[in-house]
Amino acid sequence: MSRMPESEDIADETEEQEAAPARALLPVPDEHDTAFIDGRDDLLRLAEHMATCSAVAIDTEANSMHAYREQTCIMQVTAGGRSAIVDVLAVEDLGPVRDALDRDDVEVMLHGGDYDITVLTRDHDFRFSQVFDTMIAATLLGDASVGLASLVGDHFGYVLDKRFQRADWARRPLTDEQLDYLRRDTMYLPALREHYGARLRGADLEEEAAIEFRRLAARRGTKTTFDEDGWRRIKGAGRLDDRGRTVLRQLFLWRDAQAERRDLPPFKVLGPKTLLAIAERPPKEFRGPRDIPFLGARDQQRHGRALVEVLTKARSDYNDGVIPPKSNAPPVPPDEAKLARVWRTREERVKDWRRKEARKRDVPNVVVLPNPGMVWMVREMPTRVSELAACADIGPKRAARYGDAWLKLLAKG
Repeated sequence: MSRMPESEDIADETEEQEAAPARALLPVPDEHDTAFIDGRDDLLRLAEHMATCSAVAIDTEANSMHAYREQTCIMQVTAGGRSAIVDVLAVEDLGPVRDALDRDDVEVMLHGGDYDITVLTRDHDFRFSQVFDTMIAATLLGDASVGLASLVGDHFGYVLDKRFQRADWARRPLTDEQLDYLRRDTMYLPALREHYGARLRGADLEEEAAIEFRRLAARRGTKTTFDEDGWRRIKGAGRLDDRGRTVLRQLFLWRDAQAERRDLPPFKVLGPKTLLAIAERPPKEFRGPRDIPFLGARDQQRHGRALVEVLTKARSDYNDGVIPPKSNAPPVPPDEAKLARVWRTREERVKDWRRKEARKRDVPNVVVLPNPGMVWMVREMPTRVSELAACADIGPKRAARYGDAWLKLLAKG
C-alpha cells in the first residue's frame, strides 16, 4: 500500500510477543473476477451492489511517496462475493460509493485502516459507522506479525506479492501484475475478519476491540497546509545554534518551493538528514557547489548553485539579526508547567503499572489500558469506578477489573 507512515496507531502500546505456534490453514477464498472501474456507470452499479451488502472490505492506494500533495488514486472493494478496483483518478467523484457505505447496518472491513479512513474522509467526505480492522484485532491478540502479508501467509499459506507497496499509483496504465496485487489486498479480508472475530470472542476481547474500532471509525482526515516552522520538527533541529537555525530555516523553505514546483515529496528533493548536516556545519566559504559539504555529486550538480544562494541568504539574515528563536512556543505560565509535570508523573506511574499487569496476563499493553484512556485518566482524575466505566476509551469491563487499582494510583497525586 503506497502510503506515508501512520501517524497514530496502537503499536506503541504493545509489548514484543513471542512467535505464535503454527496454525491450521484457513480455506483460501474462491477466485472471482475483479471489475476494473473507470467510468460513472460502472461505479453506480458497484455502489448499488455495495448497498445490498452487510459487510464490505476496502483498501486504498495513494501517491504520497511520489507527489507534493498526495491524492487517493485507487480504491479496492470486496463485497458479497464480488471485487472491484476503482480508478479514483478517472471517476473522480466517489459519491455513490460513499453513500452506499454511509449507513449504520454495514460493517467496513480494513487492515491497518487508519490511513484509508484518513484519506477517504479528507478527500471524499466519507463517514464510517462500524469498522473491523484485522490489524488491530491481531495486535490485541498478541500475534507476532500483524502486516497483511504476514497474516495471509500464516493463515492461508499464500505469499502476497508486495513489490508494489511503494508504487506510484497515479501512473497509468496499470500493469496486470499491479492489478493482481490490488485485488488481493481485499479478497482475504472477509475470511480474516471471521477468523479474528472468533478469536476475539474466544479470548474475551470483544469489548476492547470494539473500543479501538469505534475510535478508528471516528477518525477524520484534514487538509494539510505548508507550515513555515516545519523545520523545527526535523530530528536534531532543537540542538542547533543561532546560525544553524537560520540556515535550516532557509534550506527548509527552499526545499518546499522546489518540491511544489517539481511535484515531489520534499524528502525527494533533499532528505532531512542532509538539511540538518548542512545546518550543523555550514561552510565558511561557499563560492560554488563543491564548497557545500554532505552533498553527493548528483545533488551538487542539480542543486548546488541554488544552495549557494540559499546559504548566502541565510548568512545575510544571520548577520542582520534575522534569526529564528530557539522556540516559537508561547511562554507556558508557571501553573500550567507545574500541571504538565504532574500529568507526566502520573502517566509514568500508570505506565509502569500497566506494563507489569500486561506481563502478568501475558497480553499486549493495549488490552490492559489504551493510551487515550490513560491520558484521559491522568488529566481528569476520576474518583469513582463509574466515571472510569463511562470513559469511551476505557469501558465498563476494564473499569470493573482495574478501577479500584487505578483510583489508588491516581490518589497518590
